[in-house]
Amino acid sequence: MSFFKHIKQHMTIKKLFSHSEKGVTNQIILAMIASLLTYLIKVETGSKKTPFQIKRLLKHLLFQPFEEWLALLIPT
Repeated sequence: MSFFKHIKQHMTIKKLFSHSEKGVTNQIILAMIASLLTYLIKVETGSKKTPFQIKRLLKHLLFQPFEEWLALLIPT
């Protein structure tokens, strides 16, 4: 799978906030960092959830205590 195909299929870049080369580059790098951090959470917690499910869960629990995050991420 090519790098650009992976970005289009797996990164959640729906709208470009800048049309300059530097702005687009920054947005792609930030999306890659977010994706890698999500994967790291999956690996470190041993979660069976997909990265997409983890992203949705983190967005939903954004202002909740950390213990709730762990309780839903770590398999029992």
